[in-house]
Amino acid sequence: MNLSWLPWSVRGFRREISEKLSLRHRRTGLSYDPYDRAAREKLAEELFKLYGKDEPLGTIDRGRFLLRVIEEGFPTQNLTAEYFRNLECLLKDKRKRVTPGKVLLGVGTGRCGSTSLAALFAGIDNSCCTHENPPLVYWSPEPEQIEFHIKRFKLLSEYFSLVVDVSHWWLNVLDIFFEFFPDAKIVGMVRDTKECADSFMWIRGYGRGSWNHWVPYGNGIWIAHSWDPTYPTYAIPSSSERNPPRAKYRLITRYITEYNAKLRALAESMQRKVMLVPTPHISEVATQQKIFDFAGLSGQVTNVKLNIRSVQDARSPIFKF
Repeated sequence: MNLSWLPWSVRGFRREISEKLSLRHRRTGLSYDPYDRAAREKLAEELFKLYGKDEPLGTIDRGRFLLRVIEEGFPTQNLTAEYFRNLECLLKDKRKRVTPGKVLLGVGTGRCGSTSLAALFAGIDNSCCTHENPPLVYWSPEPEQIEFHIKRFKLLSEYFSLVVDVSHWWLNVLDIFFEFFPDAKIVGMVRDTKECADSFMWIRGYGRGSWNHWVPYGNGIWIAHSWDPTYPTYAIPSSSERNPPRAKYRLITRYITEYNAKLRALAESMQRKVMLVPTPHISEVATQQKIFDFAGLSGQVTNVKLNIRSVQDARSPIFKF
């Protein structure tokens, strides 16, 4: 995302915000049930009340602070209003387009090259491309989450030639998305199931007390993460107590298999709107050109291989706006 039009220096989203808000996911787990909407709303409002005046209105730092609070909590009416008030201030010095820009979504299970896809689109001139931009969208979406994103896409498309967000959570809201953006396109990343599952295990941990997004809260084996509601919840396998890593791996494999099956069926039924890209091909010049052609825009071919055995690239502030 090119921010050269902004009339100030971008300081970046400081790590101390997470430190200050005490939102770093420790190995002891969360202090609240991530599926408890009321608890998340309360947390968000309390954090905003404590620290909401630290970042000045009309700055990228304030926008990212609000997104961080909304990510951990929930897009309450108050926080949503504050975010869009700040975003409108950010955009006031940028010229509006005569016609709205294109809107595109990237989808995939996670650990599938989605950050690399986001970086590829970010190289397109006058684009606003984000990766997993809050608020989270639950596997069973809340209306406020969808409404926030639709409003954000509409506003940004008035100023940018291309608006993109890439995340696993878009899969279950594509019907609603197309109602608002009937000419939009979807690019889906598909990775080999075993490679993808191995990557999830590497990132989320192996044994008892590690993160497992696919089981109910309070299971006594794995700890909770604020992103748990963005994944499907499965019954705990009978082998979980005896062999937590193997049970977790089975659930991850099930998730990837079911997700990709749904994605492939979607691509088959909507060939003009949905393009699937095998993960190993994302760095190929020919594949990147096909993606640009599919989006209907010119982009810069580049060597993109991000988030390899890590999530650090996705945490970059350039992917949150």
